[in-house]
Amino acid sequence: MEFYVKNIGDPKYQSDKIQQDDEIAQLITQIETILFTRRGDVLGSPEFGANLEDYVYEFQYNNYQIKNIVNEQIRSYIPLAGKYNVQVEVDFTEQTERSVMFLDITIDARIKLGIFI
Repeated sequence: MEFYVKNIGDPKYQSDKIQQDDEIAQLITQIETILFTRRGDVLGSPEFGANLEDYVYEFQYNNYQIKNIVNEQIRSYIPLAGKYNVQVEVDFTEQTERSVMFLDITIDARIKLGIFI
């Protein structure tokens, strides 16, 4: 069982839900949790979290390294991901003010999450 953590304004938000029963929805929530958690923020699990915002500003990391970091987080902390084919792609673009990282996660070649940081 997973708690329902969507916010008002999220796609397909349901105000009367308390728990998430659908495995794909649980998987997506778990992936989002890893991606938007900083390492050290989870008590008792100091390595949990992807620190994605830090990598946007670090010049020593490339697409391949960040992809490996995200994949390692998924393998280590989301057992449900072993049941589905989860693919991660990372790309960078230079903007006038700052760099932007695009992260595409595909689940079973049918569900795609697009995140930019």
